[in-house]
Amino acid sequence: MMLFAAPQTGSASRYRAKGSEGGAVPARGVSRYAALLSIAAFAGIMGWGFPVMGHPADLDEYGGHFDEKTGGYHYHRPKWDMAKRTEEYLNWIVDGEVGELVGVVARVERPDAVWVHIPYRPAYQSLAYYVSRQNRDDEHAQIKVWFQYVSPEISAQTQDKAYAKWFKKKVIYELDRKLRGKPVTVQFHLVPRAGRMIGMVMQDQENINIWLVLNGWSFHMLDKGGNPHEASFSEAEAIARREKAGLWGRGR
Repeated sequence: MMLFAAPQTGSASRYRAKGSEGGAVPARGVSRYAALLSIAAFAGIMGWGFPVMGHPADLDEYGGHFDEKTGGYHYHRPKWDMAKRTEEYLNWIVDGEVGELVGVVARVERPDAVWVHIPYRPAYQSLAYYVSRQNRDDEHAQIKVWFQYVSPEISAQTQDKAYAKWFKKKVIYELDRKLRGKPVTVQFHLVPRAGRMIGMVMQDQENINIWLVLNGWSFHMLDKGGNPHEASFSEAEAIARREKAGLWGRGR
C-alpha cells in the first residue's frame, strides 16, 4: 500500500490563455505554453537544479518542508522509496487504529507516558494526522505514548499528597533512567476522541508496562475491553505485593 504519492500535473487541456483582446491565444501559443509546463514538471521529477514553479528550494531529504504560514509539514517531491522505508518504522495492523512503531525514547515528562522519536519523518507524518497537537511534537518528530493497562498517576492517588508528589517524581526518574535514548517498539492503539496513542512499550524484549507493575510503580488497571496480557499483569502485581515493592510498601 502506497502511503505517499507524487503530485500529479494536470494535462495541457486544463490551461486556458487569453490574448490582449480577450480572445483565445492561437493554437501555437497554447502548445508552447503546455510544452513549458511539461518541461517544468519533468524537471521536478528528475530533481534538476533550477526551481520548479511553486516548489521551495529548501526541501528536506524527504522532499518536504514546514510551511512558514501554517507551521504544518507537507511534501512537494516525495521520494520514490517512502512507502517501503516507512514500513521499517511503522506497520499498520488496522489502518488508522492499531499498529506497531519503532523509535527512540526522547524524554519523560510525566509518569504515565513517554515521548518517542520516530527517526524516519514520513513514518512520523503518517501518525501525526491521528494525534492531537498536545500529544505530538512536529519539529522533532516525536509522539507521546501513554502506557496502556497501567497508570502511576492514578495509583498515586491512593496515597497522601506529600507521598504522591514524591512518588510521581520518582517514577519519572526511574523511567528516564531506564528508557531515555533507548530504542523501543510500541504496540499501539489510537484513541481518536482523545487524540492520543496508548500502547505497550517494549525495550529489548522487556515489557515496560509490566515492569511498572512488577516494581510497584503502578497498580494493574483493569480494562473494560479485556486485556490479552491479563495473566502477566496479575502475576507481576502479585510479586510486587509479596515483596512490598513501591506503592505496596505503604499499603493501599
